[in-house]
Amino acid sequence: MVVIAISGQPGSGKTTVAREVARAFGLRLRSSGAIFRELAKRRGMDFIEFHKYAESNPEIDREVDSIAVEEAKKGDVVLEGHLTAWIVRPYADLCIYLKGSPEVRARRVALRDGRSYEEALREITEREELNRRRYKQIYNIDITDLSLFELVLDTTYLSQNDVVRITLDFLCTALSAKFSKVFCTSH
Repeated sequence: MVVIAISGQPGSGKTTVAREVARAFGLRLRSSGAIFRELAKRRGMDFIEFHKYAESNPEIDREVDSIAVEEAKKGDVVLEGHLTAWIVRPYADLCIYLKGSPEVRARRVALRDGRSYEEALREITEREELNRRRYKQIYNIDITDLSLFELVLDTTYLSQNDVVRITLDFLCTALSAKFSKVFCTSH
């Protein structure tokens, strides 16, 4: 049973990479961001508004994170989310972190979500600060400490295809070594 955790900054490509990793390895995919968005929608809040609400209501993060832990315990899954790797580390075989410059990530988010660059930059900056404060307060986790990750990849100057290829190459090698069997012959 394989558990891969993919975390990273907003707009770094973590959702795209997680989807491709799940497809390549035939694993389930669970996104903490998707769970968080669904909870926001149920409460009639937009994404940033819900982040602010979660800051004073730690049960929100605990609910999302407990779902991630349960999925990790089941195994054969790729778990994706900003904090996911820190939360599921005891169950994860490998943890990957994607990052990038704020400007490039804002352009990606603006393009993806059909919004202005300025609005996207403001949103990712605000989300990162809200996340940093909440995770420190709730779990005493410093999300700037990347020492738990086996792979930290800066996606600033890489294409989506390059990021996926590098990640899959890394996982094939690392999983084959970890489990002493060949995990990939091709992607």
